[in-house]
Amino acid sequence: MELPAKPCWDVVDVSSVIRNEALEDHEGVFLATHTPIAGIAVSGSHAGDINGQDEEAVLAALSVPSREHAFCVVQGEPGSGKSHLIRWLSVNWPEGTDVKLLIQRADGSLEGALRQLRERLPSEFHDLFDKLGRRHRASEQGRANILLSHLATALDPGHFDPPLEDDEWCRANRPGELVGHLNVKREWKGPARILRLMEGGGPGTSDERNSQSASFDLFDIEDLAACCACIRGSGVLPATEKLAHKLMNEARSVAEFRTEGWTAEEIEREHADQLPYSIPLMSALNRRRNDAVQNLLGVSAEGLKTLFRQVREELGKRGARLVLLLEDITSWEGIDDSLIDALVTNAETRGADSARDMCPLISVVGVTPAYYQKLHGNYRGRITHELSLGEASAEGEFQDVVTLRHRESRLSFVARYLTAVRAGTGALGKWRERRREEPTHPPPNRCDHCSVREGCHHTFGKVDGIGLFPFTADALDRFFLALNDRDGGMTWRTPRGMLQAVLTPVLGQAPALIDGKFPTALLESRGLVQDSRNLSPLLERTLEVAFPEDMDERIRMRRVLAYWGNRERADTTELSSGELAFAEVPAGVFSTFCLPWLGGQAAESTDSLPRSPLAYPALAESSSSEVKQPVPSASRPTPAPERRLPPSKRKAPTRSELERLRSQLRNWIDSGHLDTPSEWNKRVHDLVQTIDSRRIELDPYTFRRLLTQEQVKIEGTGPAHRSYFIVPLEKWVQEGLEADIALRLDKDMSIRALEFHRRALAVMMHRLEELASDYADQRLSLWQDGSRWSPVPAFTQVLLARAWLRGAVFADDPLHEQLRAILSDETEAESDPTARSQPWRDYLASTKDWHERLRKGLREMLGTPQGGSQGFGLADVSLAAGAIRRLRTTLRFDSLPDTAVETQVREIDKIRDLIGNVEGGLARIVNIEARQVRDRVEILRVNLRGRSIRAHLARVDGAIEAVSNQLSNADPAKVKGWKEDLHRAEQRLEAAADTRVEDFMLNFSSDSDGMPGGNAAVLGSLARAPARDLEAFRDLSQRGEQVVATLLDHVRDCVRAGASSASLEEIHEVGRAFKAAIGESGTESS
Repeated sequence: MELPAKPCWDVVDVSSVIRNEALEDHEGVFLATHTPIAGIAVSGSHAGDINGQDEEAVLAALSVPSREHAFCVVQGEPGSGKSHLIRWLSVNWPEGTDVKLLIQRADGSLEGALRQLRERLPSEFHDLFDKLGRRHRASEQGRANILLSHLATALDPGHFDPPLEDDEWCRANRPGELVGHLNVKREWKGPARILRLMEGGGPGTSDERNSQSASFDLFDIEDLAACCACIRGSGVLPATEKLAHKLMNEARSVAEFRTEGWTAEEIEREHADQLPYSIPLMSALNRRRNDAVQNLLGVSAEGLKTLFRQVREELGKRGARLVLLLEDITSWEGIDDSLIDALVTNAETRGADSARDMCPLISVVGVTPAYYQKLHGNYRGRITHELSLGEASAEGEFQDVVTLRHRESRLSFVARYLTAVRAGTGALGKWRERRREEPTHPPPNRCDHCSVREGCHHTFGKVDGIGLFPFTADALDRFFLALNDRDGGMTWRTPRGMLQAVLTPVLGQAPALIDGKFPTALLESRGLVQDSRNLSPLLERTLEVAFPEDMDERIRMRRVLAYWGNRERADTTELSSGELAFAEVPAGVFSTFCLPWLGGQAAESTDSLPRSPLAYPALAESSSSEVKQPVPSASRPTPAPERRLPPSKRKAPTRSELERLRSQLRNWIDSGHLDTPSEWNKRVHDLVQTIDSRRIELDPYTFRRLLTQEQVKIEGTGPAHRSYFIVPLEKWVQEGLEADIALRLDKDMSIRALEFHRRALAVMMHRLEELASDYADQRLSLWQDGSRWSPVPAFTQVLLARAWLRGAVFADDPLHEQLRAILSDETEAESDPTARSQPWRDYLASTKDWHERLRKGLREMLGTPQGGSQGFGLADVSLAAGAIRRLRTTLRFDSLPDTAVETQVREIDKIRDLIGNVEGGLARIVNIEARQVRDRVEILRVNLRGRSIRAHLARVDGAIEAVSNQLSNADPAKVKGWKEDLHRAEQRLEAAADTRVEDFMLNFSSDSDGMPGGNAAVLGSLARAPARDLEAFRDLSQRGEQVVATLLDHVRDCVRAGASSASLEEIHEVGRAFKAAIGESGTESS
């Protein structure tokens, strides 16, 4: 089959047919390219009048002769087709007595709108426009200064009568002095921007207005804040100075959001609480804008109302009805509130006894969603019919466009323009004249008589007999999805966007198609997101091989594969038509565009390799429930990923998470700029965490704590620092990340692609392992032999020492019990820690707040979980067992490397501190504790004098009792204290604590300084000692010795005092009684 050898259109007709506006100078072009609008959302107070959701139903309802009043609002994004619908209503409005005025958007200025109104009204009304006012004869900057002066005056409190709602705010903050300051007048660009919009310009000097609202926004306030640096000390009021300071502070937040891609409207909507001064000032300026502008532009609000009233009164006398069709209300900003006042005035409500003095008025007005949101509630309530041409998926998002919502409607829209461009304006003019007599006569279609029709339609496709050449159906879908839907507060996914960014650039390249140079760089327009032309690494590699030196051809091929093909495929397939395709680009397209065929001689299989779960499941599919638009084709295009600049917390409303990430990744490869670096650092961290830590000789816990999300950085996304794990900005990283996403996202890739991505992922993971090993060496430090220090023995030994000193396990217990003790949660201490020596207590105190964290860490260190479970598996105790054995033998902790530095892992650094604080071991603690135990044992043994504890206490208590009975005044406080201490000891005695102490004392050997041989045995013996009971009985025996000694002194005093009055026999009797009380082996002095 023969394919097109040259364009079937004249490039001159491209600009004649494809217009950005619905102009009325060529009804043939308009009608030929008009796509019927259906699916219109209808609301309003009289919505029931419209019987249907298409343009015909709207026309029938509004044009009915009996209708006296209608205020119809057509709402849609800029470029969505509002003007086209209103233009269609004008063309098809029934002829009769109605005076129909179509006011087009034209240049977007108020002056242009008034000029059109003057030209379209009958000549007898022209003199009414002379009364509207006189325009200032000033330059652009002069008019901006006049506007600024009017605004400054209007911001003064008390300026309006009655006062505006923000009058008290203006009184408290005095913004008038700020706006009127000389430096603001020289530097602030906000007023000039507002005037440029009102005069039909765009934000920039060379831009078009494109239905933008001429209102101050937060970026204007940010610019104003930049002019406030010299306000302080300039003589303004303190309130003004404070306002300037607050605005400068808030401007920093606005600038940060702006850098991240937020629009002014998004910042205002989502972060109003952070801007308590900027937003009220912005609102105050907009509230006074119309008053300030009207005098400047030479238009009086009252004059406009008077004009409409007089026109309607005159038409009323003639019995006519006024039909006013306004394509864009923003063209009237400055007097728009007065215009709406005139439009909502219902003739039926005027005059006594229903006598009317004005004609009926049917008005249809085009507004954007942004303008509609700011429309006063009383105006909204008077809208009779509201027509919405789109719907937003979420609050704050752009609306879609009903005419492009479905694939079929998009193809039909493009096909109408294609056949119109091929026919040319001359043929369309003749068709329009014939259509007046034959309303159903179809527009001309050159495909009907084309010699290459069969081959062209087979390769490029058709819609209702209209060929899509040089597009294909799938290419048009890809172009549409590549349109930038977040371009500085506007979306290109509109009919106007398709015309400006797709049809005009492509059809305008007719000469390049003839010369074999199509497509050229003209295709890479602002309306298409940059990353939409980034290919998969495999496709890029294919182009490098196919075009090793011819960069021009490589770039041309890249454009074709990006928009006519599937950027994710690099294989040969067979289309449903039977034609071969490479990357889903039909072979005929390569031939027509004079490009070499890159595919094979037959289709490749995609079914040979199993799609098993990947070894590195770092990224998951998006859980979004969003339903994507269907593409009914065997070779469905992959939607072009869109670039999202705002912060990561914001949900991407039109893409899955993986597609968005792939889009950002390719833009990074292409431009070197990485969007949302923090999110990508997290993705790399997720991949790093899938490494088997034991392959690089790291336990799982240390691996996880060293390589935290905060520590993992892609090169260039954070400052260079020793503690960061820096992943170099190299090709293997980018290809590995691409592969990880592709293997999850693309379920039907070819064997070749599957192998390529698996290899790229494996290379990246292997290199990440090497980097992670080097990073662990750096963070943990090395031994002199080059091996890495491991924290596992240190964790084990510090916890084991704590367990020994608490009596949870003893140093001479079997190994398995030692392991159980350090891995189990702590219970109540068994070793009476509070009765131990100071170093013993200090060690337990220093580990008290850390043992739980250390124990959890050790569990993870030793664990070898099976599958995804952290609580099931085996334990690798090889390092721990050796550490236990060494500590039992030497009572010393393993040494640390001489070059030890802070790891910045708190638990590991704490372990090192703990080991350093005890001089590397437990020997000092054991020695001091042994001396303390020995001293207590010896003291208690001496005090007992060979008796049992229970017998000794009874003997001492009997002596004290006997003396206190005879000598009641003998130190009663000490006697009472003894009784209380003895009473408290009864509980210990009942629990046989005395027996335990006695047994310990009997077993306490006098050899080796009273300790058993061997370090483990020594520490075990000390830990088993009933330290608290030993201390208690020693203290009690000492108290008894002290009380008896005191009472003995009293007895002696008594004997001396009674020697002169008592007989010797009586003295001997008392002595014998005391001796009997204290027993045969009383003190020497008794």
